[in-house]
Amino acid sequence: MQYDFDHALDRRNTYTLKYDDPGYFRRLAPGIRLDEDTIRLLLADTDFPCAPPITAAMHRVADFGTFGYTTADSTPAYKDSIIHWYDRRYGLKLERDWIIYSNGALDGVGQTVQAFSRPGDGVILCHPVYSNFTGVIGRMGRKVAPCHLLQPAVGDYRMDWEGFEQVCARPENKVFILCSPENPIGRVWTAEELRRMADICRKNGVVVVSDEIHSDIVRKGVKHTPIIDAVDDLSNIIMVSGVNKTFNLMGLHCAYSVIPDEALRRQFQEDYEVGMPTPFAMAGMIAAYTECEDWVDALNQYLDESMELAVARIKEKLPRAKAYVPQGTYILWVDFSDYGCSPDELQLVVNHKANVAVQGGLAHDPEQGGQYMRMCLTSPKAVILEAIDRMGAAFAAYESERGQA
Repeated sequence: MQYDFDHALDRRNTYTLKYDDPGYFRRLAPGIRLDEDTIRLLLADTDFPCAPPITAAMHRVADFGTFGYTTADSTPAYKDSIIHWYDRRYGLKLERDWIIYSNGALDGVGQTVQAFSRPGDGVILCHPVYSNFTGVIGRMGRKVAPCHLLQPAVGDYRMDWEGFEQVCARPENKVFILCSPENPIGRVWTAEELRRMADICRKNGVVVVSDEIHSDIVRKGVKHTPIIDAVDDLSNIIMVSGVNKTFNLMGLHCAYSVIPDEALRRQFQEDYEVGMPTPFAMAGMIAAYTECEDWVDALNQYLDESMELAVARIKEKLPRAKAYVPQGTYILWVDFSDYGCSPDELQLVVNHKANVAVQGGLAHDPEQGGQYMRMCLTSPKAVILEAIDRMGAAFAAYESERGQA
């Protein structure tokens, strides 16, 4: 079946965070420009029509006409859909008892921090990494224990093994939050790398929680390895994932944690009040994992093309920016350092002059992210190319103004 990802949806007035709640973004970035003409590439939330079987499942629930208390254990189809998805996509056999419902991947990450550390303890993050992890850590009274990835060449991010071992060896650091694939840099970790991370953490009594919410979105020829498939000794391993990013179902709040080790699972679940999914979440997730595999393949092909087009257009219109096609996710991590602008100047040029909303890099890398911007390629190709053209024109005009000053 052919799917139309080039069709531009007008999502305004549909209760969407991305277009209908500018106050949310202004709390994070006071002064951000958001108007009717703003191209919004700042959120990992796609503007594509939903997979048709998911929409059909939503209609079936709505047509039934009752929406009472719902649980993830109300039907075996919920866990069956997850089990069959991992079997088909990854050749990985999951057990039903391993799967624990959560409202979102961050819910599973937060519960890991809560269950395996105490206030004041350190939680390890390897920057650049998804900024919301920092928020979860802070709200729970823990401290970020930073490590920094190495980048010997543009886009070639690697683990700093010596630095990672040092931060894991500190007794106050209890949990390592891994992002796999890594947001915002798009790194897809190999099985060997995952084993080494897990071994270092286990040796030092550190629990690993691997956020794999982007795991189904990888470039052609790239293989994502779930951490529980890469590691033999799973006594310190928790994996969280869901349908959210793959199928753009964040509004349904339906994700899960997978914990094979019984003792670890028991401690994770202690004092954990599992939320209740809506009937729409259950129906949508089951449909996504059982009826939409061809849609995911088509989406990945479209995103592959979008990435190649975007990087080529950046090289043409923003020749001093450094961009690369990531191994996974639909996110570009673009280095603007050769333009010689401060973080505030970058936001001025990109947001206010070009009227393109993207996220500044400091959120994901407080030490070295000031010259980077995170662009979510979550819109049709024409929209993305227009955004890059606007940015190119804005930088050219700004440099001309600076030269005349």
